[in-house]
Amino acid sequence: MTVVLQTSQNWVALCDYVTHIYELAGIIKKRTSKQEKTMVKLNFAKYFTTILFFCCLINCLGQGISKEKAKEFVPKSTISSETHIYVGDLNGDGIEDAILRFKVINEPLENEHFYILLEKKDGTITIYNKDIFYFDNKDGMIFDAVTISKDSDFTVKYNGKENTVGSYRKITFKYHADESGKPFWILNYDEELFQHKIFAPVLKKPTIVNKADMGDNGYGYFGNIKLNMYDAMLRMKIKNYIPASTAECQVYSGDLNRDNFDDIILRFKKVNESETSEHFYIFIGQNNGTYKFVVQNDNIELDNVDGHLFDKIVIKNGYFSLEYTGYGNTSGTYEIITFKYSEADKNWLLHRQGSKFVHRYGDGESTENISTPKDFGKILFKDYK
Repeated sequence: MTVVLQTSQNWVALCDYVTHIYELAGIIKKRTSKQEKTMVKLNFAKYFTTILFFCCLINCLGQGISKEKAKEFVPKSTISSETHIYVGDLNGDGIEDAILRFKVINEPLENEHFYILLEKKDGTITIYNKDIFYFDNKDGMIFDAVTISKDSDFTVKYNGKENTVGSYRKITFKYHADESGKPFWILNYDEELFQHKIFAPVLKKPTIVNKADMGDNGYGYFGNIKLNMYDAMLRMKIKNYIPASTAECQVYSGDLNRDNFDDIILRFKKVNESETSEHFYIFIGQNNGTYKFVVQNDNIELDNVDGHLFDKIVIKNGYFSLEYTGYGNTSGTYEIITFKYSEADKNWLLHRQGSKFVHRYGDGESTENISTPKDFGKILFKDYK
């Protein structure tokens, strides 16, 4: 029942209606005097007016960013069909904020930009944080929505399409505030279910990664989430190959053999080994969402040698590069070793080496050294030293 309070008659009618309800419920005896009934009506009117006032006050205080306001922060170069705005209280101050998600023209299709827009009590809006995700159009899943919880956490969800209908991935960031009240959001929960109409038709249990499973990666701050920061889910899928005695462990994903399925490179170090020893394992993504271990290299020792420090692995279109950079007195030093997938060999061959050594107290200018197969011949990844 909807009640519109426009005139005094409405108030009287409402009071009579409530009094009748009270009588039916036994709260007011039907034989109560007319004077007592009048007092009940007056008290109800007083209490209802107070409640209505506070409802209006709370509603005013709860106002914040509207989708129209958030549109002002959408860059001109965005793709309109890939632009979404989600409204909710992101920092627990009772004022609605917004998450803006969009893609930009002429960027890689998988690049997704996310802005956190916070509104202050004075009505001003700021871009509080930015980040780029890379999950859209991966493993047959596409972006679906962002949901913001009553606790100011938010979840980015992807759903399967076509042959992967039924698949999904949900990545949740948990809201925190430091001692000064400054808000931040940390990667907290990751859930994925892969289903393929042909190769994996039976619905499996989802793979779930929580804060305990993430280890150090649980401290992936929104605003600093890069391409391979979400590696806890990948590690979970190949966990049987990761030794319990690992000292360092990183996982990188991308298409290593040009079959349109994401693959994995695992890099780790072992406790009680030389600090320069590194291990690299390659896993190939399968049709059913699993990964097959295919090759390893335990011979590379570049980390902590001659001022080199391991930086990252970059995977792109059947190529991958191991990248090292200098630090301290050797800042400016780098070593990049690139391998290319060979369809004929069904393996990865050394494609290019680039290096440069720089020392703070060195004499003269340092030069870059480049070598290709013309210089070193045919070398398989597993044999590279």
